[in-house]
Amino acid sequence: MSYLRSIEISRVEMSPADDNSFATTQGNKKATYTLICIKIVELCLLICCLGLIDEPATNSHLRVFITPRVIALCYVTFGALTIYTAIYLMMALFGDLTPWRTATLWSLVGFVLFVAVTALLFRDWSTTKDRNYWHPNMHRLDLVMASASISLVTSLVFLLDILITIRFGVHGDLE
Repeated sequence: MSYLRSIEISRVEMSPADDNSFATTQGNKKATYTLICIKIVELCLLICCLGLIDEPATNSHLRVFITPRVIALCYVTFGALTIYTAIYLMMALFGDLTPWRTATLWSLVGFVLFVAVTALLFRDWSTTKDRNYWHPNMHRLDLVMASASISLVTSLVFLLDILITIRFGVHGDLE
């Protein structure tokens, strides 16, 4: 019985579980808010591109302003990246961001696709312009040019997104 008196049972004090115990750490808020602002700009530009390309793509019955393959690439690029950017912003709203390497990869895909779309839209605009046949209503050709110009700006925004994401990720400001 004497050996039982010398044994002390220690208690481990545990803190109660936080509500955020299963959530990932967000890193630096400045980095997170900067990337969210860039994604909002990307989403606005994507919606503009999608709206501008719709009229020349769907209503070119008499005069072809864009080749069907370029239309397909435009819709795939604009649509897929609009969906991805909207999902990214919804995830940010709920506090769950994608890892910076994955976000960089998506932005790289967006940059490459937008460079291709921009080049093809400018090529189609140039070949249409060089045909020397000017239809009285050249509004659709103007929309092709506007979509190509905004696609160029959007590709530069995606490049900026890549550079900023890599900078924040390498410095440890992002998860």
